[in-house]
Amino acid sequence: MVRLLGFLFVLSTLGACAQSTEGSSSTTDGTKQVNLDVNQVSELLKNDKEVVLIDVRTPDEYKQGHLEGSDLLNFYDPKFKEEVAKLDKSKEYVIYCRSGGRSGSAVAEMQKMGFENVHNMKGGILAWNRANLPTQK
Repeated sequence: MVRLLGFLFVLSTLGACAQSTEGSSSTTDGTKQVNLDVNQVSELLKNDKEVVLIDVRTPDEYKQGHLEGSDLLNFYDPKFKEEVAKLDKSKEYVIYCRSGGRSGSAVAEMQKMGFENVHNMKGGILAWNRANLPTQK
């Protein structure tokens, strides 16, 4: 019985630790990364034509389908940081990839470089496709 209660305590503690602030999480360097789900991104793109959409997948992945109006900046390209440094830090950016991993890393890199208004699209293009939102080839 004591073991069961101990196990349940540990399990509930882990569950509480897994919860994060709505729409954001902390990165390893302590900055806040704003995660938007695909519906939030879709609404943002409809309502704010100034938002810059960046796909950080490879060129082959991009050719298979991407969000309309997105720019390709391959996260694996050795010149990725150099290309990001050319971007306007005063603009708002939404970054996406296949599933959210690379885009999360890209957002963290951009924040280290001084970008303050940058968002990660949770779930990437896989989540976008699951929501039946439009893409182009």
